Amino acid sequence: MPQELQLSHLLPIVIMIHEFEEIIMLPTWLDKNKAMLYMRFPFMKDKVDSLSNAPVFALTVLEEFIIISACTVMSICMNDLTAWYCCLIAFGLHLIVHIIQFLVIRKYIPVIVTSVLCLPYCIWVFIQVKDYYTLNETLLWGFVGVVVCVVNLLLMHKISPGLWNWMNGNNRT
Repeated sequence: MPQELQLSHLLPIVIMIHEFEEIIMLPTWLDKNKAMLYMRFPFMKDKVDSLSNAPVFALTVLEEFIIISACTVMSICMNDLTAWYCCLIAFGLHLIVHIIQFLVIRKYIPVIVTSVLCLPYCIWVFIQVKDYYTLNETLLWGFVGVVVCVVNLLLMHKISPGLWNWMNGNNRT
């Protein structure tokens, strides 16, 4: 592994720093801002409600961390950055979405601090690996990363509440 790519494998740690801001700050922030969010974005009511449950949200984050860590380790072991690259692009776009959310809401949201802090890392690492992939490959792997991320996120938001209940023995009737 070339020396300039060694920091690339900090991606799971960088992602978790971002996720900790969400896990710690989001439930309280949502409680204080639900009325405003419901009024401005009524189509997002179910999403806002689902994010209010910190343990359920943390389960989703755990599952994402396992996948990203597995992709990173696999990339290191196989000396092939492709799985990791998909995660990097998806995470970078995820941060950009949070920055857009901040601009739309026009007030602090519990993702903006680490989005701004983590995005330079993503840009720097992307620049380090850009010569390993053609533009078409970057677009392809970016698309794959985003699709996998979105499908996984939707699936986990559906599964996590039931999984949390099952883990806590709340599945008995």
